[in-house]
Amino acid sequence: MRYSIPYIIYIAIFAIFPFVFTFIFAGLHFSLKSIGIIPITEIVKNTFIFSVFTAVFATVVGYFLAIVADMLTRRWARLFSLFVILPFTIPFTASALIWSISLYGGGYGWFTYLLHIAYDPLYFPSTAIYGVTLVSIWTSIPFAFLIIFSAFKSIPQEVVESSQVDGLKLSEYYFSVANPLIGKAFWTAFILNFVLSLGNFDLPYVMTGGGPGYASTTLPLIVYEEFFILDNVPAGAFFAAILSIIATIPSIGLLYAIKEKRSPMPSLRIRLNDEMFKIILGAFSAVVLFFLDMPIYWMIIVSIRSPIEDFISPPDFFPTKIDMSFLVDAARDSIPYMISSIVVSLAVALITIFISSAASFEITKSKRLSFLLPLSIYFYSLPSASYIIPVYLMISFLGLLNTWWGLILASPVFTATYSVWLMYNFFSVMPKSYEEAADVFGIKNKFFRIILPLSRPVLISSFLLSFIFSWHLLFYPLVLTYTPYCMNFPPQGSETVTIFALNAIGDLTINWGELASSALISSIPVLIVAWYAIDRVIKGAYKGGLKFV
Repeated sequence: MRYSIPYIIYIAIFAIFPFVFTFIFAGLHFSLKSIGIIPITEIVKNTFIFSVFTAVFATVVGYFLAIVADMLTRRWARLFSLFVILPFTIPFTASALIWSISLYGGGYGWFTYLLHIAYDPLYFPSTAIYGVTLVSIWTSIPFAFLIIFSAFKSIPQEVVESSQVDGLKLSEYYFSVANPLIGKAFWTAFILNFVLSLGNFDLPYVMTGGGPGYASTTLPLIVYEEFFILDNVPAGAFFAAILSIIATIPSIGLLYAIKEKRSPMPSLRIRLNDEMFKIILGAFSAVVLFFLDMPIYWMIIVSIRSPIEDFISPPDFFPTKIDMSFLVDAARDSIPYMISSIVVSLAVALITIFISSAASFEITKSKRLSFLLPLSIYFYSLPSASYIIPVYLMISFLGLLNTWWGLILASPVFTATYSVWLMYNFFSVMPKSYEEAADVFGIKNKFFRIILPLSRPVLISSFLLSFIFSWHLLFYPLVLTYTPYCMNFPPQGSETVTIFALNAIGDLTINWGELASSALISSIPVLIVAWYAIDRVIKGAYKGGLKFV
């Protein structure tokens, strides 16, 4: 119980209290006049279109990609998996920027060119929300794939061997035998993608700003605009409360899906020739991998080619002249932002490991603390916009706005809750013999001396994933900071690289080379870390050492 106290205190201060006070603010200050002419129905509709489409398409595509990866040999499966997960390593801000270029790019984007679309879908009210949703699907497929692929690798080997002995076709094995066994993971991935999309502020904000008009405005975006731009506290709190209520329903569904022992997926009788099955999934995978990795390739070539080549129709997919000036300038200008991101992300990851490792271990041992697991999963799945207003007021009251400490204290609410869930799955299957041996030999502080050293794989994975999540953040840095690090001590200013990438969008014109270079610079450090982290997760899937459900 004593080791869980820091985690309980942190969650109470930065999750529970802000969540409750959001509703108090909404109740105390609510008035119809404060909402004015804001089209509530349209905004809620946009939020559901964005979230439902993302969850459905990302989960279904991730499911079939997981089947492909499971069929491959271990060596090829890891390589295939890393290419699938590549978009997950790109910060949402950078993703939005590179897709802004890819979609139309002033008439020179590769995506609309290949599909023969003669207009920018982001500029029309009827298509803007779908253009943003497309990018959300792109960023969400790897997450669904990772969860479902981990579930496939957790299927007992004797089940696989038994199906081979019985002469089952590959299609029969995956749809009839494996499907019920990974059903829990499938629905967990679906609900997680849905609730995370509900709170996705970055993509609509960067790509369209919610426009044209309110055509692509979602609930997190209206919370930000009303409270932080228009200083309309009643409206901001009202929409934050609505978002919390809407997000609570799928969050409860997520808790049910995790707790449910029965398989929610049917056994399907589909029998295809193995070669035909492989050809179909191979063609499907080739198209999806092109969709997943082409934007990243486009970001790289736009950042290093001559600006003249940005305005060639049809688009030039292979640069003929290298121009590193934009990349060099972006690397130089990003230094203060990079320092803030590194400091904040490392500190958040360390705090996350410190408070969540002990808490997750004690949750597996104590029934009194069992409430912490569903509470953690709930707050992890709750959008940050649901309680950003009280958090902002708290950080402001403490005088920590525009400081590293403000971000370091506020950000672990996302990473610590996720890590408790991840580590719980690890500790719950750890053999009890280690603890029994420690008791026999009278070893004190067995958690620090025995359990933690044996938990190094999940600790490293949680640390790296926490670093990545923290690096990705835009909403908190946008709200809690306003100047870059001034390169002196004591440190002042704390804007992160996500803000730096955002600054590449000008008021009147957009320099594609500068924009792509800023996106690339903001992505490179976390790309390296994420590549290593995801590789560890994939290895863990084979060994059964890291499970999501």
